[in-house]
Amino acid sequence: MSVHDISSDIRTGDFFYTIDMGFLNRRLCISVLPRMLQDHYIQNQKPGNDPMTVHANYRLLSNMLLDACRQLSVPALLKALELGEQTHLFLSTQRLTPCEDIFESSRVDHLVELDIDFGKPIHITYHTEHLVSTTGKERLAKGTDQSIVGLLHNKPDRFEIEPLVIGTPLLDHPCNGDANRYLTWNASRNGCYGEILPEDIAEFSKMVEVQVSDADEWMDVMKKMPEEKIKQFFAGLFGEPTKKDWGGESNDHFSANVTVADHRRTAAFLLKGPCGGKLFRGMTLDMCGKRADQVLRLTESDAEISIVQHCHSIGEDIRKTLRSLTVAPSGSVSGIARKYCLIDGHATYRILKAYGCLKKEKGG
Repeated sequence: MSVHDISSDIRTGDFFYTIDMGFLNRRLCISVLPRMLQDHYIQNQKPGNDPMTVHANYRLLSNMLLDACRQLSVPALLKALELGEQTHLFLSTQRLTPCEDIFESSRVDHLVELDIDFGKPIHITYHTEHLVSTTGKERLAKGTDQSIVGLLHNKPDRFEIEPLVIGTPLLDHPCNGDANRYLTWNASRNGCYGEILPEDIAEFSKMVEVQVSDADEWMDVMKKMPEEKIKQFFAGLFGEPTKKDWGGESNDHFSANVTVADHRRTAAFLLKGPCGGKLFRGMTLDMCGKRADQVLRLTESDAEISIVQHCHSIGEDIRKTLRSLTVAPSGSVSGIARKYCLIDGHATYRILKAYGCLKKEKGG
């Protein structure tokens, strides 16, 4: 399943995103909670040692931890790595390498797959006694996307993650109602959670009326299209002025007038033109500054939607990095997952053509 296979109402819906918990270190979770929340958990956990009661208490603790992370603005792993501190709490969704040892060993060590090089490997190590579900163990053995609350330790030869909670991203949440559980389950399992398509934005929706005959049609136009022109065209569709570029900017354009699912949203844009005289090529992380800091700054705008636009194709490394920085679990009722959108050269061309921007460009 890809994002194109999900209906628009699922893509654009305001869903709560949580964790299908597979691992929980109870002691560590309690230790990082503020004292008031520690007391609240101790007072509200249910008595008993039967499996259902134990799992309910784990779920309560996990949700309280996620809510606390949100309230404290705990960063994603990429941001924690960039901060370079000796130890830092983080919360994000990352791809882990397979770990077959999980079925036999009392303590395991596997890697976090990251498309950005921080000079040394990123390991995640933990005692298997803290695994709380068979399904969670099987997913960790295979290596999948996992939402992680963890302590990142900066060691001489490696970065090492001490996890508090690990689990599969999950949109099957009581706050989301019953109607869409099957679709949201599949969306979260297949890594499409959080992504919307350009046509889901009302100001771009006419693009669906534009058919493109072949790649040459859009590439011949987009390889000559200046980034500044695209900024002007997009800002014009939202009825907004543009701002001047400067080196430390967090985004190329910020709008509070982006309409998605009949609601006005805030959106931050990272725009990448054809790179001047350089080779007209697909967008990769190396085009986004040192250690993809432009993508990192984009998501720090606190916009509801983070949008990356490029005049050519957009690489999967951009998608994965943007997703890990944008979509974070919200715990119980503390918030709704943010979204992200990729607008490649093909989509940009269709938008510009649909709204007559190409005619304006040719006519001066």
